[in-house]
Amino acid sequence: MNIVIRETDADLTLMSNVLQISETTARVMANRGLRTKNAALSFLAPSAERLHDPMLLKDMPKALERISAAISNGEKILIYGDFDADGITSTVILFKTLRKLGADCEYYIPHRVEEGYGLNQNAAEKIAADGVNLLITVDNGISAVEEIAAANALGVETVIIDHHEPGEILPAAAAIVDPKQPDCAYPFKEMCAAGLTLKLSAALCEYVKSPLAQAEHDELLILAAIATLCDIVELTDENRILVTCGLAALNANKLINSGLGSLITMRGYLEKPIDTFTIGFVIGPCLNATGRLKSASLAVELLLATAEDSQKRISLAQELIDLNEARKTLTTQCTDACQIPEELPKVLVLTDFEAHESIAGIVAGRIRDITNRPTILLTQGDNAAKGSGRSVPGYNLFEALYKHRHLFTRFGGHAMAAGLTLPEENIDALRTALNQDCTLTEEDFIPKTEVDGELSPEEITLPLSDELARLAPFGKGNREPLFVTYNLLAEKVRVLDEKNTLIFQFATKKARPLKGIAFGLNEHFAAVSNGKTENLLLNVVYTIETNIWNGVASVQIRLKDFQVSQTTAE
Repeated sequence: MNIVIRETDADLTLMSNVLQISETTARVMANRGLRTKNAALSFLAPSAERLHDPMLLKDMPKALERISAAISNGEKILIYGDFDADGITSTVILFKTLRKLGADCEYYIPHRVEEGYGLNQNAAEKIAADGVNLLITVDNGISAVEEIAAANALGVETVIIDHHEPGEILPAAAAIVDPKQPDCAYPFKEMCAAGLTLKLSAALCEYVKSPLAQAEHDELLILAAIATLCDIVELTDENRILVTCGLAALNANKLINSGLGSLITMRGYLEKPIDTFTIGFVIGPCLNATGRLKSASLAVELLLATAEDSQKRISLAQELIDLNEARKTLTTQCTDACQIPEELPKVLVLTDFEAHESIAGIVAGRIRDITNRPTILLTQGDNAAKGSGRSVPGYNLFEALYKHRHLFTRFGGHAMAAGLTLPEENIDALRTALNQDCTLTEEDFIPKTEVDGELSPEEITLPLSDELARLAPFGKGNREPLFVTYNLLAEKVRVLDEKNTLIFQFATKKARPLKGIAFGLNEHFAAVSNGKTENLLLNVVYTIETNIWNGVASVQIRLKDFQVSQTTAE
């Protein structure tokens, strides 16, 4: 284990006294950059009242004016979405809003394999031929300069709602709502498209004096929270508020969206609390699988299904679940088949022309996790190579690709992820260019475990667990607090091989037993313990959580890594 304990120069005693929290929790908050009283109090009590004014978004007034005019004039509106969870939920949020306001609107989501990401020339021509007057792109559009110019020439105006990085030239749209525009004064830049669409929808309803009812707003808020988690944007500022409030609304009424309720029920979570893990690893993948292996319109249909459409909802929910199982199988097969070079370059540009292009991003992420290197996986497209990349902290993948944009037919994304299409003959040039430019050192590739502090066993208490839980939801930008304890005596270890689970009973000086649990580390334990399951001294990295058994709450630690201490147990 390569442990790095985060250091802070914050006055932890002062923070503890002012905020009425332990110094351990104060240290975690300081490590998250929460150094002022107002910032800390806002973080501890996320509230919808602290959301920023949507009118601060550049072009929001123009977007509201153009969309409301289209509704009033009976113009035909088309929502052009994207095939991931963010694009799917953005489409549903806006579609429900426009239909509530009486708009003549439809939606369209491109096919990932047949059309690729974003607006395309053929789609622009078909949209115009179908009599569409206003095109609204959600989760795409900021890079569609030529396509929107073509739509303009055909008499179709466009409003863009996007969160991706803009290029040097912006599309000639009637309005562009994207906080990452250089001249946008909006104070928070990291929202996903569904979060922006929620803000536009609520503002539009206020603008036309038909505000959302509380139940309507809660339903759309839940969809935005799902997208925020699935798109892995920073869980800070407004994103933290959206997820906190959205999860609360969802747990209060899991059937508020009938289609989502069906999926939750069929995944076995109707009677269970839904948290960030449930969304990120149970619900979200089912939505994403539709766009990967079939059509994302299936997920949109599910989320638009009414309570009366019970047969349709059940059928669609089951199809989403089945598609996700198929996606899991394909992902495992593709990861196993990838040829990772023995001598690793700084940036991996891999090809697998037998792989299904829709899972390239997932596989690239898995290989990135294995190698700790930025990874791009290219598959066989239509007369070109198509793929996705996933990056590591300290390497801005979008900027790296942008320097060599002449090599691509299409590309887009952000610092940690990107999608690209390029002629096959340019692959070697891309691989060479990225590795020549990369300034990461070999030391940067050594996996490090960054922890918030070192604790003694006696400091791991139920009140501390309850306190740390107030810092949730956890995710990118607000990772779960991680700690290290050295020379922790495991009096007993139960090895449950059938569940790939380890259960530890640790000793403390106060004779208070401390329980620990680890998932997926049985093989590691077998390698380091030499068959010993009693009186092991361990160095452990863990999170702190509350375990409830038979109605009684107790503190336990969840081990993320461990090693046998060099000190010998007595």
